[in-house]
Amino acid sequence: MATIRGPKHKICRTVGYCIYSSPKCPSIKRPFPPGQRANARRKKRSSYAEQLLEKQKLRLTYGMMEKQFFRTFQHAVRTHGNTADNFMIQLESRLMTVVNRMGLARSIFDARQLINHGHVTVNGKRVDIPSFHVRVNDIIGLMPSSAALDREKMGMDTRTSSTNPVPYLEIQSDGISAKFLGIQSVADVPVTRINVQKIVEYYSR
Repeated sequence: MATIRGPKHKICRTVGYCIYSSPKCPSIKRPFPPGQRANARRKKRSSYAEQLLEKQKLRLTYGMMEKQFFRTFQHAVRTHGNTADNFMIQLESRLMTVVNRMGLARSIFDARQLINHGHVTVNGKRVDIPSFHVRVNDIIGLMPSSAALDREKMGMDTRTSSTNPVPYLEIQSDGISAKFLGIQSVADVPVTRINVQKIVEYYSR
């Protein structure tokens, strides 16, 4: 299965902040583009360059390859309603995103590996497809033999809430499974500093 294998923080220094919320990101100590005199040679970006950068930021935030990302956008276009909102809902409904939001993984890439290795279940059935589309009222959890993995323990320590890490997830009584309640507003999605409308403009050229 295709996955990102190149430098994961390459764009972080360009935009000046970490898009993965990683404490070891080089952009924390060096929030400027690489190279000598990076700030001195910085030029105003064209409209196209800004659109492209926003697209790359969002794509890498969700740990997706270009083809996967574009297919998701096309599905959002075909869905009735606001394309930008539909796009974000589609991205947040992917199983690897939900696992990451639940706090079962330290990063979106850990979430992908967790799913690929068969540790994740949807409604009690094992699912090993990271791009699986989660539906409203689906219960996402872990295989019984996977509950004690160190990766999960480290991920759950970072949860912002023990009951609702995001408004559209409800943690169940066992603490390691959650019900997907559905995204009522894209304002609830914890993705900031990205202009999704510019991405719509980029693909609509």
